[in-house]
Amino acid sequence: MNPPRAYLYRLPLTDGGSREGILLRQGERWGDAAPLPGWSRETLEEVKASLRGSEDFVPASLRCAREALVEDWVPLRKEVPLNALLDGNADQILAGAVRAYREGCRCFKIKTSRIDSAQLADLVGDITRETEGLCKLRLDPNRSWTFEETLRIAESLRDFPIEYFEEPLADAHCLPELIARSACPIALDETLREISPADLSLFQGAAALVLKPTLMGGFEHCREFACEGERLGMTSVVSAAYESGVGIHALGRFAASLPRISAAGLDTYSRLESDVLSSRLDLSGFVFRADQPLPTIDESLLVLL
Repeated sequence: MNPPRAYLYRLPLTDGGSREGILLRQGERWGDAAPLPGWSRETLEEVKASLRGSEDFVPASLRCAREALVEDWVPLRKEVPLNALLDGNADQILAGAVRAYREGCRCFKIKTSRIDSAQLADLVGDITRETEGLCKLRLDPNRSWTFEETLRIAESLRDFPIEYFEEPLADAHCLPELIARSACPIALDETLREISPADLSLFQGAAALVLKPTLMGGFEHCREFACEGERLGMTSVVSAAYESGVGIHALGRFAASLPRISAAGLDTYSRLESDVLSSRLDLSGFVFRADQPLPTIDESLLVLL
């Protein structure tokens, strides 16, 4: 079999930035290698070098693209629910939650970096009231809270529909103790890039695993986490890292193939001003439909490497 062809893409983001990645094509199949600056271990230049054969390792994002070219995932469900990604100040987050709720969303991921911890109870209360208590909330402080602060916040929110706090601690070594003591459930995110699936039992009681194949080392590596997590009673949350529509489509199909999932985190797609696809993926109602084919790629937007 001939090696896949590689194409560079660059897409504008709604915040004025841009997103770069590399698409691989083998026959009619496509894969997306899109390392996320500041979060991926590899750079886009290292992916290019690996494609030229001048690197001894296969970067995580490139492994994703290659696995997508040969995937044979069997969907276990027709639809995968999606969370809405909410950030900004309290007013912006509340407005975004109300808008997403009216569009059918029933799960919110809230980035808390611009919200003072003392404001969180009021914000969560406002969102719960405006959405009639029908939506689950995921709070993501990106490892910025102290242990005692997290316990205090969890206690203040214990009566609200909090699905989990996503990797809240600045000192991740305290996560097992936090899982045991927190009044709100805890999900693992960054920690999954630092451990193996065999280590998950150290975090017994965690509610969910936030699986990011682009960052973690590929789909099959994430499946190992998902299977071990299922054995331990943990739910898998497949999440994106601002990939193109090609990558989002693969992530949605992968999520549909896992045995125990909650709403997937694919709403980074809404932050792309435009896409490599000739028509955007249909994520209306905050649902990924597993049987939707990948739309045609607009090759005029690509640069052959």
